[in-house]
Amino acid sequence: MSSFKQIKLHPVFLIIIALLLFAVGCEGPEGPAGPIGEAGLAGDTGAPGDSGATGETGATGTLACLTCHSDENMTTIETSFALSGHAAGNYVGYAGGRGSCSRCHSSEGFENFLQGGEGVDIASPSAWTCSTCHSNHSSLEDDLTVPLVLNSAIASISLPGTTYDFENSSNLCGTCHQSRRGYDYYEAIDSVWTDDVNGDDSLAFVVGDGEVYINSSHAGPHHGPQTNTLFGEGGYGTSSLATHSSQGCTSCHMGEADATEGGHSFNPNIANCNVEGCHTSETSFDINSKQTDFNTRMGVIAEALVTAGALSGDAIDGYHPHVGIVTDAQFKAFFNYMVLYEDHSHGVHNPGYFNTLLTVAETNLGL
Repeated sequence: MSSFKQIKLHPVFLIIIALLLFAVGCEGPEGPAGPIGEAGLAGDTGAPGDSGATGETGATGTLACLTCHSDENMTTIETSFALSGHAAGNYVGYAGGRGSCSRCHSSEGFENFLQGGEGVDIASPSAWTCSTCHSNHSSLEDDLTVPLVLNSAIASISLPGTTYDFENSSNLCGTCHQSRRGYDYYEAIDSVWTDDVNGDDSLAFVVGDGEVYINSSHAGPHHGPQTNTLFGEGGYGTSSLATHSSQGCTSCHMGEADATEGGHSFNPNIANCNVEGCHTSETSFDINSKQTDFNTRMGVIAEALVTAGALSGDAIDGYHPHVGIVTDAQFKAFFNYMVLYEDHSHGVHNPGYFNTLLTVAETNLGL
């Protein structure tokens, strides 16, 4: 016999099952999506992180300024500067207002030059002050230790197209301390005319071949041709670059200072030469009697130039150019003498070159 039992379903259950099968077989299409539910609540904000460690204290903002602008330093600088020709305003009243001279003889004229202006007349010229040289503090970005209004290579006045570069702050000094005229200016004078106030100029005389006309009692390279001489140029003779050109102006004329020399007096201090590799034990600038020999030779040349009619004066009151015509040889000696005299170092700036200029002068004068 079979082990399965026969199960009997109640008629009602049979009806329910039939209805379910009918509903599944006849299900309609899916209805539209219901509306989007509301956003959930925001989660809790996390706790803030710990603060970073406190940084080190920076340098005082005015520390660099105090290198110059402390009361003590400014007093020292002002006292020293009062001893210099710049502060004294040498020739400011005479040349500081004249257009051809103001560039270097007045603070206002130099400022005009820095701004790209040509030589202009200055109504009320004044001597140089701190701001004449140091007003451009943005130059400190060029790794300079002090602010300078100018540090670029020097454009020669007497030799257009020539530049000199000390590659240090001495370029500011050299911008003015250079020759204003070269010897070619005088060699080019071939005639002299009268200067009639009505404009009716007439020929006074002709400068002949083999002659040169000294046209002024201020003839020569002009005052302070030190840049030219340091670079071995300016006079008649073989060019020779001075060892001192690598030092420039400030190393000897500023640097170590005492009551009257160095610093902003600009008077050279022998202490600045007593450094390793230079003149370590010297006590004066007459090293190996070079200045003494220089002065002796210059005196002999000057007397010969007086005889030639190129100079006037004497050893006591000094010599100055004499207006007149001289030979080419006499003029070469005259011009070299004026370069050496106006340099004012008595042979120190460029001993080798100065010896050449002296020798050329002596040869041309038959000494």
